[in-house]
Amino acid sequence: MAVRRRFLSSRKLKRLGKAFILFTLVGFFIWRYILKSSQQRLRKNIQPETGITTVKPLMGAVNVHTWRNLCGFDVSQLRESIFFPYFPDEQFEVFITDFKIQDNTEHYGQRIFGFLYPPSSMSYRFAIASDDASEFWLSFSEDPRERELRAKVFSKDASAWTIENVLDKYPDQISKTVNLFNGKKYYFEILHKQGTEKGFVQLYWKSALEDDFKLINANYISTYPIKIPVPTEKKDALHMSFLGQHQHELAMRKSKKFRKEYLSFYSLPFIPRISYLPSCEYKSSYLLQQGVHTYEGVKAVPESIVYPEDDTAMGDLGYLISWPNKVANKDVIQAVVDKLMTSLRLGTSKNYFLKRIHKILQRTDPVYGDRYSVELEVGLEGTKQSFRLSEHVFQEKVNHSLCFQDGMAWNKEAKVYFIVPVKDQGKWVYHLINELTIASYLTADTNFHVIIVDFESKDIDLPKAFDTSLLRNRHTIISLQDKFFKTLALNTAVEHVPSAQDLLFLFDLHTDVPVDMLDSVRKNTIEGRFVYAPVVGRLDCGSTYVDHKGFWELSGYGFLSVYKSDWQRFGGMNTALYQYKWGGEDWDLLDRILNAKLEVERVKHPGLYHHYQIKQKTWN
Repeated sequence: MAVRRRFLSSRKLKRLGKAFILFTLVGFFIWRYILKSSQQRLRKNIQPETGITTVKPLMGAVNVHTWRNLCGFDVSQLRESIFFPYFPDEQFEVFITDFKIQDNTEHYGQRIFGFLYPPSSMSYRFAIASDDASEFWLSFSEDPRERELRAKVFSKDASAWTIENVLDKYPDQISKTVNLFNGKKYYFEILHKQGTEKGFVQLYWKSALEDDFKLINANYISTYPIKIPVPTEKKDALHMSFLGQHQHELAMRKSKKFRKEYLSFYSLPFIPRISYLPSCEYKSSYLLQQGVHTYEGVKAVPESIVYPEDDTAMGDLGYLISWPNKVANKDVIQAVVDKLMTSLRLGTSKNYFLKRIHKILQRTDPVYGDRYSVELEVGLEGTKQSFRLSEHVFQEKVNHSLCFQDGMAWNKEAKVYFIVPVKDQGKWVYHLINELTIASYLTADTNFHVIIVDFESKDIDLPKAFDTSLLRNRHTIISLQDKFFKTLALNTAVEHVPSAQDLLFLFDLHTDVPVDMLDSVRKNTIEGRFVYAPVVGRLDCGSTYVDHKGFWELSGYGFLSVYKSDWQRFGGMNTALYQYKWGGEDWDLLDRILNAKLEVERVKHPGLYHHYQIKQKTWN
């Protein structure tokens, strides 16, 4: 019996051992392929690796990262820049005798950092002077994550600045006492923002045994050993090295702005457009029978109203140009949705029910009735499945019945071609790549293509920039020479779009791509009926998509989606009248769109924000 018990015990241990190994393998699989899948899904779209080298600490020098053409006078405008801290325009080390960094240009921000080596173990105080504003941060150790704000040149009422060696203009220029130890090194960082005229920053200290502040000299500082890209013939290596990490962090921040059901909506299966509503003749009082004269089209385009309320207020609501989209009447919308759901159940003999209203655009026609661009999440009784009902529905003015107007079915499979002219705007091309990658990642929409028309850019290797897993086979680069010629660039790009049934989207650099942009372009652009001209928001200096302070460019029509067949119908851009300067070419285009008997869908598009730019001769 004892032998038998030992044998059975041995078999149990073996079975337990096998079970443990199996459990461990299953657990690893779950962690590796499920829990980490969301991160891997984005990271597979990041840029290819570039050569990286580690820079050893240099005594007597500091690291300097500089961002050029950056508006404003305050450090917050550096910190809020979409290129901070990952995309400096310049990165270098500066040897100094005494701690003074000077740059005699305008409109820049910089991050100056390194290690500090105290000569004695005792308490110290620090002081900073600068033109314009600055902040001095110091860590308790060599770890940058432990840094704390110690002193600053700052004013909440006006732009802050000092002249050299002045340490008492602002109350926060001098730090409190800090205990430091000889033999240790401490990470420090200065953020400095310069507006106009000449800029500088100075850093002082004094020990507990000294009466006066003095500039920190080269014996007590070194650079911070960071990894930087190996230099290439182009200037874009630094951008390349950080792009993947920046995409991931920005995607996480953007995704937090939306409820889970908002993003998942774009992956729901569509309810087919079958005959649950009768068809009706397409009529519109906005089709101009007499046409329009030069620049009169802007007066003939109405804005649609929305439901529910969206996040389109841009700062000071005392100004019309900052007002959000007008919200449609809730009772009217609910009545239309109720009639539509009743017709859907009767027409399909299925027990569909409304889960939520995702978004509705209402366009009121004073003569014939109202058109509703409907986006509903719909459930089916007896299942857990959700569906997407996404159609253009018309309510007739006389009898208030619903119908599908002839020729108003939208193409859910249309490929969208972003058309972007470029000249020496390398970092903004990377911004576009980031934005498209994130929008595609968050909505799982990959049915698009990017056409870049490049006028001999010197600051970016475009083929290398677009060599990502997402964009490698979704981009075309067209090279043109001579001066920047926007209208020619757009017409040339359209020639490379393969099908008349493809969608063109005239887009601009310096602009965020809303996560629903691709879907909205398809939904609001109807071949032979509608082009889509979303209103773009112009951000104030230092503002981002988070607070979106600024104004809506109500008179601008530079952002436009249209089918290639309709583009050919009205003749594209006017290259004869609008060549090396622009201003008016979008109004001219709008006139010809309306004269071709096409309508324009117009609404303020949440998230479509153009970043503030310093007005310089960037292009020509």
